[in-house]
Amino acid sequence: MKIRYSKKQFLFNGLLGGTFLLASLIQLFRKSESFSIYHLVYGIQFLLGLTMVTLYFFQRKFQYLTLENGVLTKNNLRKKSILLNEIIQIKSFPGKIRLFTSEAKELSINTELISEDSRHELLKVLGSLELENNPFVGYSTKTS
Repeated sequence: MKIRYSKKQFLFNGLLGGTFLLASLIQLFRKSESFSIYHLVYGIQFLLGLTMVTLYFFQRKFQYLTLENGVLTKNNLRKKSILLNEIIQIKSFPGKIRLFTSEAKELSINTELISEDSRHELLKVLGSLELENNPFVGYSTKTS
């Protein structure tokens, strides 16, 4: 199961990155005089835009979290995984969930980046874990 990013997150990275790329390319080709500090600024703007567009495609391909065979994986440039059956504590904060294991491993989940449907699926999975103080016990999706 994939826990997907929200559309707002995709639009932010895609549109802002595309705007940076386009604006920097226009300025780089427009300024034809000898090298100046402005060329350096536009070059940095180009790299920022390229980074954001690359991040957009990375997030579209891998999504935020993946849950397969009892392993929850956070897909960043450095993937971080945690086994569901090793979780001993869950802490819930506004906009964030922290999962802890006995081996001092920790996985932090930013729930504001997750789409609404995926958030419900994640909370159902976390609620099904048999833990002493599970804040998501009995969680079920809202029916309309």
